[in-house]
Amino acid sequence: MTDPRTDELRDRLQRVHQRIETACAATGRLDRPELIVVTKYFPAADVQRLYQLGVRQVGENKDQEAAAKAVHTAISTAGLNWHFIGQLQSNKAKSVARYASAVHSVDRSKLITALSKAADQALQEGQRTAPLDCLIQVDLREPGVDDGRGGAVPAKVEELAAQIAQATGLQLKGLMAVAPLGEPAEPAFDRLQQLASSLRGVHPEAHWISAGMSQDLEAAVASGATHLRIGRDVLGSRPYPG
Repeated sequence: MTDPRTDELRDRLQRVHQRIETACAATGRLDRPELIVVTKYFPAADVQRLYQLGVRQVGENKDQEAAAKAVHTAISTAGLNWHFIGQLQSNKAKSVARYASAVHSVDRSKLITALSKAADQALQEGQRTAPLDCLIQVDLREPGVDDGRGGAVPAKVEELAAQIAQATGLQLKGLMAVAPLGEPAEPAFDRLQQLASSLRGVHPEAHWISAGMSQDLEAAVASGATHLRIGRDVLGSRPYPG
């Protein structure tokens, strides 16, 4: 028998998968985006429940929380991939490189340098077996608008991509963005798709587009997202710490 929380997560997960399938059918997509379940503020026990339900990709925004959960669940969730999706300070690179399979929020040169050094060390020490996948977070806001979501301006993408591609210990995978607050998601994700297409022209290996959350996953699917970051609609309202 399963516990009530597992049953709840199963139902929510099934509804999200159905939304993704419906969105793919509506746009004629034959490829299905990867679902990353964002477990921010939820306990390690929920990560283990999700694993039992078949989830293999989870996302976290804060290193301290993510690192603790990764250690706590390491034995019981073999093959689980941790995606770091929040704003990342350079001094946290060493920690993140020990457990994350991918960082979606690379937005500046200094962070790339720190991640490269940390990933190299983790590879040499056997703490990881593959390069750290990196996505450049793009700021899709209008100039002068600040909603706190961060990201590199589009004009910097090519420069950052070249630095990641040349860095040891890292692998360039693509772009990530969050739809700007107060704007329709569709045009923002269309801009992201155009930037991603330009990037692939120079770096064919950079084929990931990380976009879409609970409220706008359909728009992300329509714009070619390869990875969706869904938290609330799978796990429920977040138990924000007091």
